[in-house]
Amino acid sequence: MNVFFVGIGGMGMSGLAKILSGRGYAIAGSDRNLDGEYCRRLHASGVKIYPQDGSGPEKFLNFNKLLSGDSIIVKSTAVEDAVPDIVSARRLGMREIMRSDLLAQLFNEKKGIAIGGTSGKTTTTGLISWMLKFAGLEPGFAVGGIISGLDTNASEGKGKYFVIEADESDGSIVKYKPYISLITNISRDHKPLNELKSLFSTFSANTQPEGVTILCADDINAMALKSELSGKVITYGFSEKSDIRADEYYLARGHSFFSVKGFDFEILLPGLHNIQNALAAIAVAEYLKIPMNIVSAALLAFPGMKRRFERVGTADGVTVIDDFAHNPAEISAAIETARKLSKNRFIVYQPHGFGPTRFTKDDLVDVFSSLNSREYLYLDEIFYAGGTVEKDISSQNIAEKVREKFANVFCPKNRPAIISDIVERASPGDMVLVMGARDINTICRPILDELTKNQKAF
Repeated sequence: MNVFFVGIGGMGMSGLAKILSGRGYAIAGSDRNLDGEYCRRLHASGVKIYPQDGSGPEKFLNFNKLLSGDSIIVKSTAVEDAVPDIVSARRLGMREIMRSDLLAQLFNEKKGIAIGGTSGKTTTTGLISWMLKFAGLEPGFAVGGIISGLDTNASEGKGKYFVIEADESDGSIVKYKPYISLITNISRDHKPLNELKSLFSTFSANTQPEGVTILCADDINAMALKSELSGKVITYGFSEKSDIRADEYYLARGHSFFSVKGFDFEILLPGLHNIQNALAAIAVAEYLKIPMNIVSAALLAFPGMKRRFERVGTADGVTVIDDFAHNPAEISAAIETARKLSKNRFIVYQPHGFGPTRFTKDDLVDVFSSLNSREYLYLDEIFYAGGTVEKDISSQNIAEKVREKFANVFCPKNRPAIISDIVERASPGDMVLVMGARDINTICRPILDELTKNQKAF
């Protein structure tokens, strides 16, 4: 399977490229941002990456001495027909498939464990992948983030299990036939709630007869699916009705403790939502009959996911956190965790696209309007990835609505202005929480640098 990926620098694309490259296939791709982290990672591993100017597909065929029928073009829903490499590939007669179809093909070949949900699925997928590898099961996996201790988001794996983060945003979640399907929660994001419920219903119904569906008992929409399912179901959470329940728990600074069926666990992750993620992993482990002493050791050893409440550093007593949170549920969970760990909070958020921002505007306003007097909100401009999207909303629109209930909201003219204002206001014991799915995290290190200069100045 020789493949040319259009948009190879994306998280999902880069993971599949790594897996197929490891199998010895001819792999290459193109991207708008050749300096992006995942492009750099692939390039270092020997994968050729071309500018997205239409020249890549033909160069790929020529370099590998392939005919157009010997390879395929892989694209995602974010890649428009007008992209030069798509135009070029069609002229050459190369077959096209969607990224999700390629992932489904790889996934359905093995005993698949698919994690779906509006929020929490990346950490849960990473944690389950880590746990299976820790247990010596050598799973394949494709995660929507970098597992810190493994420094990768994907692996072919030699074992019989394949763990993936199943995406509902493009509807592709229904393409998978899981041995284990797991749903963390269902809330409005990308699509209307009724449409999401239908997608997750199909996803869980697609579970293999000999497999199991695992549902978070704390989420009413996930639990509503239980009555529809004829196969085995396991539930987890804090609810008394949970099959896998946190009987006792408490949160410490930077880590959490809880017990399940008399067995004690510790994770080096803060927040109740991370205990939920760990409970989901325990549910998987129990079904696969992994000994609880191994599960406990794996959870304690899990170093977390990059950009999931990741501590970038502390300077002048101020801690800077980088978090991928981009939908209202994730943003709310990150803020709630930050409140338990800091005196004052400087919250920086970059909306990750005009379409998603337009769709979730009211929910974002609700979340940010509930901020308190110890918090400051900085809204960066909406990320624009190119294409023909309507630019009929701005961060200023959100700020105006939030300001009706919460005064400390700002839309600085640029990122240096965000940095300087935070450095001027912050004091020891405070936290800077930088959130967004795109490139807003690039301000984390400059904030720390300026805080360090500020410290030396005094």
